[in-house]
Amino acid sequence: MLREPKLIAVVRRYGRGDSHFGRQAAAIAEATNLPLLTVLWVLGLLTTVSLSLLWDSNVSYRLSRNDCDAAILNAIADGAVDYAVSDLFDQQSDRLWRQDEVHLLKLAGAKVRIMVQDELGKIDINQADPALLSSLLRSTGLDADAAADLADKIADWRTTTELKHLNGAKEFDYRAANSSSRPRNGPFQSVDELLLVMDMTPALFRRIEPAVTVYSGSQFVDPRHATPEALAALPEVIRKQGTASEAPPAFPIGGNDNQTSSLSGRAFTIRIAIEKSDQVARYQVVVRMTDNPARPYFLLSWKRA
Repeated sequence: MLREPKLIAVVRRYGRGDSHFGRQAAAIAEATNLPLLTVLWVLGLLTTVSLSLLWDSNVSYRLSRNDCDAAILNAIADGAVDYAVSDLFDQQSDRLWRQDEVHLLKLAGAKVRIMVQDELGKIDINQADPALLSSLLRSTGLDADAAADLADKIADWRTTTELKHLNGAKEFDYRAANSSSRPRNGPFQSVDELLLVMDMTPALFRRIEPAVTVYSGSQFVDPRHATPEALAALPEVIRKQGTASEAPPAFPIGGNDNQTSSLSGRAFTIRIAIEKSDQVARYQVVVRMTDNPARPYFLLSWKRA
C-alpha cells in the first residue's frame, strides 16, 4: 500500500498535463494535512452535486420557459375568444360572421386565425331521435342495418330507464360483451363519450365528430348553419335550405329570420390557430352566450389541439 507522501507524488505525476483535478487534490492534501483519498472523495462528491444542481437548473429553466410560452398562447387565445364574441354581439352588417369565414388578426405579435361555428348547425346527440342519428351514420358509409343498430345503442346510452330500443344495448349487454364501459343512463357529457358506446369505432367517430354536439339543446338542425357533415344527414328537402344561396348565412341568425334576435343561451364553437415563433397552436373553445353585459359568455369547453 502506498504511504501518503508517495500517493501525493503519484497524483502529482499523473496530474500533469490535463488533470487539473489531480493537481488540486494533491495541493489541498498537503495544505490541510488531510488524507489524499479523503480529499479526492470530497472533491468528487462536490463535483457530482454541482453537476446535479446545474442539470436541475437547466431543466427548471426549460420548464419555466415552456410554462411562460403556454401562458402567452393561452392569453392570446383568450383575447381571440373575446374578439369573436364581441363581433357576434355586434349587429352591424359589415361585421356579421359567415359560415366557414376565417377572420385574421394580430395579437401580441402573433398571427391569429379565427372561425366560428353555431352549434345549432350540428346534431345534438342528447336530443336527436334515432332516425336522425341513423341518417348521420348512413351518410358516413354505414349500411342501413348497422346504422340503425348503432343509432339505437346511442339512444340507449342516454335514456334513464333500463328499457332498451330494439337493437340497443343497456348495462346487461355491455357486461355480456365484457366491455369496460357502462351506459350513463343520462345525457352525454361530451361528444368524446360516443367512443364508449358499444360498436362505435375511432374511425367512425372521426367521420361523425364534425357533425355532432352536446350543446345546442335542440332536437333539430338549422340547415343555414349546418356543417357539411351534419347537412349530409338531413332529408333532401331540408338540406336544400342550407345550400339554396351561393353565400352562406351570416351570424347571428339562429333558428329564426330575425337578425337582431337575442343570442342568450346560444352556443358557439370558436376555432383558433395562433402562429408565433415558428409554431402553430390550435384551440377549440365552446362558449354559451348570456344576456349579462358584465359577463357576456361562459366557457363550456376549452381544448388545445
